[in-house]
Formats: sequence, C-alpha cells, structure tokens
Amino acid sequence: MILNKNQKIYFYLFGIFSLIISSIMGEDSSGGSKLDKEITRQFIDNFLISFNNGIEYFINSGQVQSPIFYILISIIEKTLGFNFLKYSYLLISSVIPIIFYMSLKKKFIGADKSILFLISLIIFFSPYFRSSATWITTDNLAIIFFILSVNKYLDLEKKNTNQNLILCIFYISIAVYIRQYYIIFFLLYFLKFFETLKLKKIFNLLFLIIIIFIPFVIYYYYFFKANIIHQSLSNNVFGINIFYNILIFSSLYLFYTIPFYISNLNEIKKNIFQNLDKFLIIFFVFGIIYFYYPITLDTLGGGIFIKISNILDNKFILLTSSYFGTFLILLNLNKNNFVVYLCLIFAFPTIIIYQKYYDPLLIMSILTLTKGGMLNQILNLNKINLIYLYSYFIFFLIISNLYYSFNL
Repeated sequence: MILNKNQKIYFYLFGIFSLIISSIMGEDSSGGSKLDKEITRQFIDNFLISFNNGIEYFINSGQVQSPIFYILISIIEKTLGFNFLKYSYLLISSVIPIIFYMSLKKKFIGADKSILFLISLIIFFSPYFRSSATWITTDNLAIIFFILSVNKYLDLEKKNTNQNLILCIFYISIAVYIRQYYIIFFLLYFLKFFETLKLKKIFNLLFLIIIIFIPFVIYYYYFFKANIIHQSLSNNVFGINIFYNILIFSSLYLFYTIPFYISNLNEIKKNIFQNLDKFLIIFFVFGIIYFYYPITLDTLGGGIFIKISNILDNKFILLTSSYFGTFLILLNLNKNNFVVYLCLIFAFPTIIIYQKYYDPLLIMSILTLTKGGMLNQILNLNKINLIYLYSYFIFFLIISNLYYSFNL
C-alpha cells in the first residue's frame, strides 16, 4: 500500500475533524471524562483565584498527582480565554498520532510506511483519547510527553548522543509531573542506560533527574505534611491486588492486540502446537482460578471484559480473555518485553483499574517499546489487515458511546 502526501494529510485532517465534532457534541465515550472535567474545573477555578489558594485546595483534595497541569491550564485560560484553551487542547491532542507514527517509523524501518501511518491514526478512534481531548483532562498531555520520550529512547538505540539522552529524560519527567504513574518507565530506560552508558554518564543523568524533580519533592513534602498522603495511599496503593491487576492487564492486552493477530490465525495455531505444554499449563492454572479464586464482578473499572462479565454475571468471559491474553504475552516474552509488561502492570498499583489508564498507553507502549516476538514480526512483515483493524476500533468507539449513553 502506498499513500501519497496529500492522502496522508486528508486522513489526518479527517481525524482532527472528528475530534472537533466530538467536542461540539460533548462526546464522553470513556464514560468518566465529563465527571473528571467537573473535578478539573474546581482545581482550575481555585488557581484562577490565586496560586496559593489553588495549591491549598489541591493538597487538601488528596490528589496524588502534581498540580502542574492545572496550573498551566489556569494560566492559559486566564490569559487567552476558555474557547482558545478548549480548541487548542484538541489540536495539541491531535499531535499524538503523529509522534506515534514517527516512533513506529524509527522502530520498523523495513515496514510499509503507509501501513504504519494508518496504524498510528487508530488513536483517533480511542474513546479515552477522544474524551480527554474533548473534556481537557490530564491524560492526553501526559501521553504526548511519554511518546516524545519513547521517540528519543528509540533514537538512543541508533545514536547515543547527550541530546537524545537529556531529551528522553526531560520528556518522561514532564509526563511524570502530569501523571505520576509514568515514573515506572524510568526502570525500562535505566536498564537500557546501564547496558550502554559509562558509570560517569549514568551518575550525571541521576543528578539531572534530581534537579528536575526538586519542585516535585517540595510539593510532596507539603502533601505529607498535610497528612493527606496516608489516606490517599491507603485508598490507592496499599489495597493493591497484584494477581487481580495481572488478570485485568492480560485481558486488556488481548483486547488491544487481537486485531493485529486476527489475519495471522494460522501462525497462532502453529505457535499453539509448538508451545502446547505452555498452553496446557496456562489452561490448568486458569481452571484452578475459575473454580477457587474469588473474583468480585460488581466493581468499578476493570475494562470491557469485566463489564461483559458483570452483565452476564459470570467471570468466565474475564478469565477466558485473560487466559488468551496471557498466552499471547508468552509468545512475545523476552527480557526486554518482560520489563515493558512489568512497567505496564505496576504503573497502576491501585484497587480499581480503569480501562482509560491503558488506552491508548498499552497499544502505543507495546508497538514501540517491545522487541522481537510474534507481534513485532507481524508489523515488520506488513501482515496487517487494515480493514479488520479499523472495523474493530471503530466498532469499539460506537459501542462505547452507546454503552455510556444508555448507562448499561
């Protein structure tokens, strides 16, 4: 497939146009962004009164993340007005597919560039991306800096320059300032740095990170001092159920990667027979989970498969999706990918995991940061059925809108 420059521009502009329509209609296909916007509005209004008033209100609200996003948004709104803020955030959000495409090109050098471009545009059909762009929540701005850091991380594999190192660290640090869970990706980055950099340069990088995070530490000093952290962490971290988190992650891994595998079913069958022992062991383990492990279905979050399980009042759907997701993960497992999966699992050490945490983070991380395995081979060999891919994610967007419109 070959798309010329004009065709790429038309496809991209269509995506932006769909965001504008989404904003005008007040689309909330994620089901929670409209509510998040009301919370965001309170923070912004308090920062509009004064900086000190905003900080005090934010700390007392018990928010674990830093207030940098709300400070920035309040400054823009106060200076340029809400309408400018609203539509500029739409346009800023629309940069994400472009940076994603740039990263895919750097990773899959021999792949069809037109296919990679069209893959990057599926971000426009993400309910959570669209809702964040429409309702001005933190998610999209954090994703921008995360994927920028990934872009520089990929550059480091070809050209290990100080500029690439500093920009990689700088971008991921900004992402952490906006959404704190991105801090887990320092683990992946530093494992790479320890393999390729001299000890002196690693210490210099650590010093740079300390300098960057001084304001972050100061903020959390006052956060601790206000005695809010104890309640926040007890509600969000100490109640973590790692096993349950792995079930949710593996089910969502299946959900977001299955359209890439669907045109390669013969390869999957071949891999099942080649790894029949693993397949049967996983089947046995999930059989035990089904009969003996208590899974609460009447809960918030958990993603699409747990919602279907809730509707049917049966955990079979969740466990089946998690089972096949686990098998696909094993087909792509190696040292590097294991670290990527760990980062994605431990990025959200909370009692409740919402699907929006992984959308579009999961698909972007898997396609840009993993190495080897069946999924990367599919992309390298251009074995992607774009009709299946687009039909799948457009259908997901439609269903999401219908689901939350009728409050199922």
